[in-house]
Amino acid sequence: MLFVKDKKSDLYDESWSSLVSFQRRVGIRRNELKNLCGRNLKHDESGYLCVEVLRGKGNKYQLQRILPQDEDFVKAYFDGKAPDEIIFPPELFNNDLNLHYLRAEHAKEYYNYLLKPIRTEPGYREQLEAEIRKRWDLYNIDKRTGKPKKFNENLIRGYYCLRGDTRKMAIKKGLPVKYDRLPTLATSIFALSHWRLNVCIHSYLLA
Repeated sequence: MLFVKDKKSDLYDESWSSLVSFQRRVGIRRNELKNLCGRNLKHDESGYLCVEVLRGKGNKYQLQRILPQDEDFVKAYFDGKAPDEIIFPPELFNNDLNLHYLRAEHAKEYYNYLLKPIRTEPGYREQLEAEIRKRWDLYNIDKRTGKPKKFNENLIRGYYCLRGDTRKMAIKKGLPVKYDRLPTLATSIFALSHWRLNVCIHSYLLA
């Protein structure tokens, strides 16, 4: 069956449902989706199920965590696949679907998922901090010393407060005007695979 080019906003067309449903729960980039194979389901350094991206943006290795409620759904895409067998056929990408929009929606879901235990479960904030430091120490090595680079504590302390036109825009959209830095950075790292707190907020949580 040949797929025809579709409208950018047509995320509910059944022709693309398998791709869209997966992207809603994983949130990686279009080219990263194209290259996924049967071997690219892993557990990370803290034991969380992840989709593995061997060469992401900037040719970087990524482990993108899956929320617990989505694990079985995502696993089903990999079940029965040979290690080198692609998950999605190439023709499934002959469209203009706004997959970045789904990436942003996933980031919002991930951030909100983290907020509840941070607010209600004693010790969860410390646990999340430890997971961030563990990921940092693993992938941010000083080539000169062979040891992890110094972690910037300011990235996980306090709140990131919106100002100016961005604050006005958030209010108009009914969105928060301040963000807890800890779950925001965790979302940036584990759901978006970068370490840019401001980008996570402005390009994803406010999208």
